[in-house]
Amino acid sequence: MPFDPRGLSSLASTDSFTLWLYVTSDTRAAVLAPGYFASVTDRLQPGHVVVLQSADSLTFLPVRSSAGVGNGLVLDASAPPLRLNAYSAFGLQFSMPLVTAVTRSVALDPVPTGLYVGRSFTVGARTTGPVTTLVFTMLNAAGTVIAGPISVAVASGTASASFTAPEPGSGYRIRVADAQEPLAAQTSASFVVTQPLALLTESGATITAQQGGEMLL
Repeated sequence: MPFDPRGLSSLASTDSFTLWLYVTSDTRAAVLAPGYFASVTDRLQPGHVVVLQSADSLTFLPVRSSAGVGNGLVLDASAPPLRLNAYSAFGLQFSMPLVTAVTRSVALDPVPTGLYVGRSFTVGARTTGPVTTLVFTMLNAAGTVIAGPISVAVASGTASASFTAPEPGSGYRIRVADAQEPLAAQTSASFVVTQPLALLTESGATITAQQGGEMLL
């Protein structure tokens, strides 16, 4: 069976480590298959540990890059899986150094208005905490990246990036994120890009527009 997100829950978590519990009717071999946890790559980070209760074993699995897991340590491969809940007598003890919580955030400045195709514009962002680099991208109405990513070093808590307005349309957005912590991010309100204003040329009693049409004065 494929991965079931309902079976994954957090048992303990710190700033840099999370102990997960995953209960499934799949076998241990099925869970170890490449890509099994691909749908939760944003949750399972390298260094995390998963307590796996599969159909044939109770196993500790180390999380590697891209939500891949190692073979881990099999605690019991003969008895039925042990079910853990908030009232279980099963205990886990970890010794970890003290960590200090650090706040880091990103705030995007407003996007300039009156944008027309081909116009260059600059968007700034402000940061708090140990943020050293920001990544700017432009998204279309479907959420697809159409410009960037642009990495900019933070100086005195601010950074900015320049973009060229794309083809006319609506729903465009600018997104900024902390390069070291992508969850610290912000997306702008949608904005519109229009055609540039037409030029007018006066000749006698008429005005000629850029497209060649005439208007009487």
